[in-house]
Amino acid sequence: MSVSGYTVEAHGHDRKSDDYGYVNIMYRYGNKKPCPRPEQCERIEVMWADESVYGPPAPGCKVGDFIMTWLMGSERLNCGIFTRRGIAQYLSEIFSGLKIKELEWFENPREKTLKNGKPRMRRVKWLPECEVDLVYLYSDCYIDARNPMPIQTDFFTATRMDAWGETTWFMCTPKAAEKLITMDFENLTVKEATIVG
Repeated sequence: MSVSGYTVEAHGHDRKSDDYGYVNIMYRYGNKKPCPRPEQCERIEVMWADESVYGPPAPGCKVGDFIMTWLMGSERLNCGIFTRRGIAQYLSEIFSGLKIKELEWFENPREKTLKNGKPRMRRVKWLPECEVDLVYLYSDCYIDARNPMPIQTDFFTATRMDAWGETTWFMCTPKAAEKLITMDFENLTVKEATIVG
């Protein structure tokens, strides 16, 4: 009762240079409403995150190949990754099991207002330095870790229900992981993992 493969995750820094100056993205669903699975919503509602995943300093303005999700608790629903449209199209042509979901952008209230409620005088440093066309890359092939079935696609989503609800992991097969690692994208981690049911 387990699923083995490689987890695929975006992170907010460049592993080669330890540069943490990259933008972060945030789901708009907030604390009270869980973010639905990608195929259950028309578009994924997002905004630029004003807080860093790594601690108090705000994130930077660089846009990597993949964008990390800031929202706490989002690691429970890791169905996919935010990336540039060109990368998503390229990967979905090479690998099976990948889908692309459009994003619906909202302005973060902190873009125009300080925490004390006063209006901002300058452009914030955590907005991207340039315009970028992002999408959400995910797999709608779900494998239940408690009752696994043979994996038929390069990419899949491992799931497990427990007392806290559903947890998901965006994963790929060892063969796909080998190819993905050789592509050497920035802001991407591919790690071997076994999800125990």
